[in-house]
Amino acid sequence: MDLLALAKNMRAILYLKEEDENFIRFVLKYNRRRSIGVPDFIDMPEGKSFVSVLPPQKAEKFYSELKNEERAIFLSILYIAPILTIPSCLKDFEKYEIMPIMAKEKLYIREGLRHLRIAEYSMLDYRLSNENGKMKEYISKDLRRFWRIKNGNVKVGSYCSIAIPDEIKDVARGYSIVIGIEIG
Repeated sequence: MDLLALAKNMRAILYLKEEDENFIRFVLKYNRRRSIGVPDFIDMPEGKSFVSVLPPQKAEKFYSELKNEERAIFLSILYIAPILTIPSCLKDFEKYEIMPIMAKEKLYIREGLRHLRIAEYSMLDYRLSNENGKMKEYISKDLRRFWRIKNGNVKVGSYCSIAIPDEIKDVARGYSIVIGIEIG
């Protein structure tokens, strides 16, 4: 697997607790030219946009000991791609939350896709920065990127992280952003 090539074309990592055909159709319709990573704990949906994502060999042992939410976060950090999910799954990530992303209303398709792109830029910019020890400070400033939706009381996403062992920090460091998009 060529991790770099796959990461370059990755739009997001999919996270669903159970199959949701409407959400899968939405993902396929709006992500025709970019890949959507599917972790090993989700059945592979049909569609050419979906690609299986796994950790590199040196991280397999660490990955195998993680819960599904932690696996999604790790893969998100590894591939520098936000986690795409439905709003009801956002609560699964609260334990790993560094900071919530709040809005005035749920993110529907147009705003959801825009903020998925913003999340991708945020994660990449942090990864390219030298802010290793100052993640919370960086995120509190970075939250300004979401200015179009902020100052509300509806949770639409969050910045999340898990502890990454030192021996794999060369391939996976930073944070993940989870975005919940309402399609109905």
